[in-house]
This record gives sequence, C-alpha cells and structure tokens, in this order.
Amino acid sequence: MKKKVLSVMMCAAMVLALGACGNKQEEAAAPADGGNDVSTAPAETESDAQGGGASTSEPAASDSGSSGADISGKTIGYYKDAADDYYKAGYEVFEKLVAQNEETSSWEIIDKVGQGTSSEQLAAVEDFITAGVDAIIVVQNSPEITAECITKANDAGIPYFSLTHAPSVPAGGDLAGYAGYDFVEAGVLGGEDALTWNDGKGVTKLVMVEGKLGQGTAAAQSLGFLKAYEDAGKDIGGTYEDVAINKTKGGADLEIVQWASGDWMADPAKKVVADAITAFGADGFDGLYVQNDEMMDGAIQALEEAGLNPGDYWLGSSNGKEKSWAWVEEGKETMDVNQTPTLEADLLYQQVVACMKGETYRKYVCPSLLPFNAGNVKDLTLIPYDAEKYIEMRNNGEFNFDITDEGTFKSAEEIITFN
Repeated sequence: MKKKVLSVMMCAAMVLALGACGNKQEEAAAPADGGNDVSTAPAETESDAQGGGASTSEPAASDSGSSGADISGKTIGYYKDAADDYYKAGYEVFEKLVAQNEETSSWEIIDKVGQGTSSEQLAAVEDFITAGVDAIIVVQNSPEITAECITKANDAGIPYFSLTHAPSVPAGGDLAGYAGYDFVEAGVLGGEDALTWNDGKGVTKLVMVEGKLGQGTAAAQSLGFLKAYEDAGKDIGGTYEDVAINKTKGGADLEIVQWASGDWMADPAKKVVADAITAFGADGFDGLYVQNDEMMDGAIQALEEAGLNPGDYWLGSSNGKEKSWAWVEEGKETMDVNQTPTLEADLLYQQVVACMKGETYRKYVCPSLLPFNAGNVKDLTLIPYDAEKYIEMRNNGEFNFDITDEGTFKSAEEIITFN
C-alpha cells in the first residue's frame, strides 16, 4: 500500500501530473487506476458529459478555449464542510469564474454547506449523484469519509474534485483533481521567521495555538514550524514529528509553554491567549504561532486588553487576509503568509473546465505561498480574499494564476494519501 504520511514535508518538485476525464458511462464501466496521476488519452467517443476527446500532448491552458469542445449546460455539485469564511471566499471566486467565462456561464452550481460532520458530506455527495451532476467538488470533513465519497462518485462515473484539505484516495479509486496548500510549508515559513526574532536569537518560549489540536491542516502547520527549528540545528526536545504529534514541551532552544486549540475562530483564541497571560505572565512567553488570521484577531485583542503591546512579541500566522496586511504594517503582527482560498479555487476551476472538455491537465496542484513581514509587505502583490477584488486583479493580469506554470504551482501529489 502506497501511503503518504505526515512526515512527508514538502510537495517535492516532480514530474508534471496530468489527467483527463472520461465521460460518466465510460468511467463507471472502467475503474480508474488510483495512485497513477498520468492518465491515458481520453476516449474519442462523443458524449454529452465531455464533448469528445482531446489531445494529451500538453496540459490545458489556464483559461479554457483550446479544444473547442462544447461544455455548456453542465451541473456542478459543490459541498463545503462548514459556513467558514475561507470556504465561502473560494466558492465565490469559483462562481464568478463560471459566470464570466462564456463557455461555462450556462453551468448550474448546486451549493451545499454542512455543519462540520462527515455524515453531511456523505449525504451531500449521494444527493449530487442522485441529481446526476457532471462533477462533484468537496471541501472535506475528513480524509476517511472522502475515500468513501470518491468510491461512490467513481461508481457513478462522476469526476470527484477535492479542495483545500488533502484527501485520502481509496485503492483503485480516481481523484479527478485537487488544489490545496502545502500547510507544512506554511508552517516552515512561520518557523523560519520566528528564528530571526530578537536579533537572530529566535523565539524561545512559544504558545502554539492550533486551529484544532491534531487536525490535519493544523498538525501540518505545527510540523512545519518545528521542522524549521530542527533544520536550523535547534534543540526542540526530540524530532519535530515527535514533538508535534505528542504535544511535548520542547527543548533547550524552543520551549512550547502551551499547546492549545483556538478552533480557527477569534473568541476561542482570545481566551487561549488571555489564559496564557494569566498562567505564565507577560514574560512567560515571547512568541505566539496562531495558525490563521481569525484566531490572530482574538490573540491581538487579548494582548491589548491585558495592557500589553503585541509588537513586543513575535506573532506569526497564516492566511494573509487583507486585515493582516494592515496588522503587519502597524507592527501588531510580525509576519503572515498570503494563502488565499481565492487562488486555490481558481486553480480548481481550471481543472474542472479541462476535465469537462476531455483535455489533459495537472490533477494535483499546490497554490503558491507568499510570506510577508514589515520589511516587504508594501512591495509585494498580495492576493486578496475579497472575491470581487480577486477577479478584478486577475482580469488585469496582476498575478499569475496559470495552472500550467510548474515553477509557481508545484505538484500536490506528495500531500495526498493514496491507498
């Protein structure tokens, strides 16, 4: 069994991952070769689902228009695990791209939002299958339930795409596409910045505020942060995997004074930081790694309400929302990573369009991460969460969104679990 585990740290540079979708009936009749991300040429038989075959000699262009296949009138099932701002921003960009492209403007999107349970994800996918959609997109609850969902979609011959969270692909199953960030890399970027704090002495007493303790994306960020310290030769009390997984207290060069969950939201994180101030005192820590901007909002509030200056501490996060740009400029936050669901959803849109056309395309991609701090925040082109602004900047060519650019968007194959 081929299994990608958390110890795989980075989406390594690798062979361009290409895939092509067959139509519903063909997919159902011939199970896909799970784990092999280079497919053979699409069938030449015409079908309503795909509009015919396409050359596999090169990947599809970032904006559709190369094959001439008629992809009008498609129905897309789109499921989000929760009413989360991150998931919503991605959906809004996908929706706007569908609407602005003449080839996809007739598409119908069936939008479903869960409340964070695996049973809701499974029920939504089953509803999409019953409705006979042409493709399914899921921001998953868990890799385990996704494996079951992929099997059901494969059996129905419907392409299944995952967004944001790395899925688990069952043996013999086919994942039509995935776009999601390398959260380990995001953590590494945070850890590397923390090492420069205090004139290069680095953060030595850290409060680690995970999104949810042990959750895949949260655990990955912690792994990455600790990996940066280990790679720098710092004593963290064990290997970065052991410390991150077992939530130990660290070592001589980095003491983790508290592991806590902020549930990805401001109020729980605010309480975590307020409790840390009470328990350890203002000098009991010199850094906080707060894994998203909503939690960072709460952390900054807690420090300020305790009469402390956020600028006296290393504060690192990942999301890079517009409000974090201002925090960094004002000195309230030390660093952040521009990691936007808007770009993520754009790459997925390009995959879905290519799939519907029967073209080859990069099936598994990591959007690019862009760290920023007070020294560079005004010089960088940061990508917004706001969907309207994203589309405006995209249409003006202010940043690269071309999925075929391997230099900007690396393979995500190594962060997906293939069983």
